Amino acid sequence: MTAFFQTALRFGKRLLRLLPLLCMGGILLWLLLSGQEFSLEGLLARVPENRLAALIFLWLAFAVKSISVMLPVMLLFAVSGVLFPLPVALLVNVVGIFITLSIPYFIGLFSGPDLSQRLMVKHPRLKELRAQRSENSFFFSFITRAIGVLPCDIVSLYMGNTRLPYPAYISGGVLGFLPDLICATILGMQITNTDSPWFWVTVGVNISFCLGSALLYRAWRRRQNITAKPCERPRGRHIGGR
Repeated sequence: MTAFFQTALRFGKRLLRLLPLLCMGGILLWLLLSGQEFSLEGLLARVPENRLAALIFLWLAFAVKSISVMLPVMLLFAVSGVLFPLPVALLVNVVGIFITLSIPYFIGLFSGPDLSQRLMVKHPRLKELRAQRSENSFFFSFITRAIGVLPCDIVSLYMGNTRLPYPAYISGGVLGFLPDLICATILGMQITNTDSPWFWVTVGVNISFCLGSALLYRAWRRRQNITAKPCERPRGRHIGGR
């Protein structure tokens, strides 16, 4: 009887881990079967007219995005910009990206320890990311989001499974997304008015930030490589090794 309860308990824990994933998978399947494409017009056609319902719909869409690469997060930022005034839209999107980053992180955190190894086999660039990981968890989380090294959900799963501290992970991740979030929200507000100076200023700022992030990442990698060299040891026997 004791063995039965232990087996049931293990099964219950696994089911609880999978429940959010199954729910969001069901929502994603419903969206796919609805027959509408993932475009600005298609998403706006699905949004309820009631403001509160629209808010819940958007946050559910951010949750679905956290486990799917089919729903671009920039598109969700733009939809919010169309639906709400700028200050409200920015707040909605900050909460949305918080949701998008948190769900796969905790899925990775509560998954088996071999998940990170399986992810690295499927996505070899994660090995490079692991090699470049610094002691500053906040900056590591920030720079990986700012430059978009890999899909958002894959990086979140990896960081959760490797136990990157959540406060540093979420604050760095949200900050890394912030420039894209602001630009996409404003573009959503101006999407029907491409002659507006705000539209082109926003496009220019976003391009500048992308270039700046790429240069910062390159400098960071160079610094990581330089600081790693003095730590290299010559091959051979040494005292105190494992």
